[in-house]
Amino acid sequence: MRLLFALLSSFFLSSCLYMRTTSQAFEATVPAPRVAGAAFRAEFIPRGSEAGMTVSAMVLGGAAITENGPYQLRLHAFGQKGDQKWFRVTRFVLTVPGRLSAPMEGKGFEGSVPFESLADGSPNTRASLLFGTRVHINTAEHRDKEVVIEADVEVMGRSGLVRGRLSIPMKRTKAARGESIFIPREIAKSFRGQTPADIPSALPTPPDAP
Repeated sequence: MRLLFALLSSFFLSSCLYMRTTSQAFEATVPAPRVAGAAFRAEFIPRGSEAGMTVSAMVLGGAAITENGPYQLRLHAFGQKGDQKWFRVTRFVLTVPGRLSAPMEGKGFEGSVPFESLADGSPNTRASLLFGTRVHINTAEHRDKEVVIEADVEVMGRSGLVRGRLSIPMKRTKAARGESIFIPREIAKSFRGQTPADIPSALPTPPDAP
């Protein structure tokens, strides 16, 4: 019985990876601004990372990941079914107080995005625009703790086209999460020599509320 327990323990240890991820993101400090009844929310998605991994001949032990810049911006608009059809951005400026004010070229946010239902039977809708240009914010040296985004938007509403200007101040936040992943030993071996930073990350699930 002891031998069986030892064998099982050896298998699970050799197939376990504990990952601790720290994300440096930005959160709005004011209520969501509205245009044509739609509430807007900005999301900075870390697309860079620094990572380290501890390994041995048999055990894939642990990894520490820091998600930081450059960032990809996603702008969400939340509305009500039938009230809004689509929105688009016509001007975008990123300001880091005391350091820079940088307008983004139109090709980084061109096109319109439709409002879609969040769930079956829900009266709420969401439209999400993923910016193509990545934003470089200095978080490595802990310099840039605040940013302000300004955007001119157009929303096609029930009564026609409505134009408005968004101003969303945001502060840098830090969040940590940990998880244990059990993977077959053969797959674990293929990860050796890589870090989690080498593995492309998918976009996070869009929020359901502003």
